[in-house]
Amino acid sequence: MREEIKEYKRSRIIEEASRLFYEQGFEATSVEMLASELGVTKPFIYSYFPNKRSILEAVYEQSASRLVGHIQQALKSDGTPEERLSQFIRVFVNENIKHQIAVGIYMQEEKNLSPGLLERVQDIERSFNKLLAQLIQEGVDANVFHVPDAKLASLCISGMVRWVHRWYHPNGRLNSQEIAAKIATLGMNMVGYRQQPPAVDDSVSG
Repeated sequence: MREEIKEYKRSRIIEEASRLFYEQGFEATSVEMLASELGVTKPFIYSYFPNKRSILEAVYEQSASRLVGHIQQALKSDGTPEERLSQFIRVFVNENIKHQIAVGIYMQEEKNLSPGLLERVQDIERSFNKLLAQLIQEGVDANVFHVPDAKLASLCISGMVRWVHRWYHPNGRLNSQEIAAKIATLGMNMVGYRQQPPAVDDSVSG
């Protein structure tokens, strides 16, 4: 129980810090400001994180872990290449919507990471892009995707999805599931997927 409470408090610090980093920017956010928003003391925060940067890095580590986990799951899942890629894009879009604040920080605060974590994050990014390209290449090999460069296609899909956090609004014209479905269709178009028409049953034709 004690560990659960400790983890909850740590998560609350990350959650509130993320909101401030997103709204104010990392450099403009102070530990004193964070403590005030949480209704705690600065020493309380320092008992969980040695400094402000370590909180930012926790946000990055969580985001990077989720990112790779989703593409690994897509590669291991059953189904055709087109089914797995379409489903992955939907999951990827929903990830960017559900964790809109964390994704915004991930996209804009890289310059404030320590050199060691920056290198790890870049390694994770390369791994993610490699795995997504692998999923696309499986479709190319199966002759269901028609794109000359799977790696470039993976970067284009990733770039398209990552900016959803900038314009998504819960009261917008489309809900999150509709956005995910439409972007999945756009992603499938990027890899040259052409849905086959339903087979005609000659036995019932005139």
